[in-house]
Formats: sequence, C-alpha cells, structure tokens
Amino acid sequence: MHCMINQFSTSVSACYYCMFNIAKVLLIKKGFKPKTHTGVISLFGQEYVLNDSFDRKISKYLSSTQSLREVADFDAIDNIDESVAKDCINKAELFMEEAEKFLYKY
Repeated sequence: MHCMINQFSTSVSACYYCMFNIAKVLLIKKGFKPKTHTGVISLFGQEYVLNDSFDRKISKYLSSTQSLREVADFDAIDNIDESVAKDCINKAELFMEEAEKFLYKY
C-alpha cells in the first residue's frame, strides 16, 4: 500500500513540474528568466494572464498544484490519494492545452 501512495505523490509532483516547466518556457519565449518557483508563478500570471489572454482559472492550477507538490514531496504524512492525483493530471492536461495556444504566438 505504501508503494501505491508514493505513486500518487509522484504523479502530483510530475504534474506540477509539467505545468511549471511549460510556464517557464513561455516566459523565456518573452525574454524573461525567472530564477525561483515563486518568480515563475508570479511573472506568468502577470505576463500571460493579466497582459495576455491565458485563461485565469486554468492558470491557477499551477499555484494550487505547487501547494500539493510541497505536501507530496516534503510532508511526513502523505495524504495524496488517487483522486487527488487524477485531479492534478486533469489540470495539467488542461494547462498544456491552454499553453499550446501561446507556443507559436511570440
């Protein structure tokens, strides 16, 4: 059972890094080079949500999944279950679909 739980945590972490890296690539395309996770999330919101047309609801998946990733990676008690992992996977897929609209824009 512990192995299964660990897989759910790993899925959440992978989903976060998927969205994080996509956001970072989009920022690099605009000439930005944020150095921290917080910097990527903040600058992404400013440049792609406020100054562009990236869907606000979908953009929030990045920060909400970051919080879950921190729980998955650092908390002694792992409460990431299958439903949380599946939700993160769905959010990462939606984030990728939304981000794809911006890949060739700049």
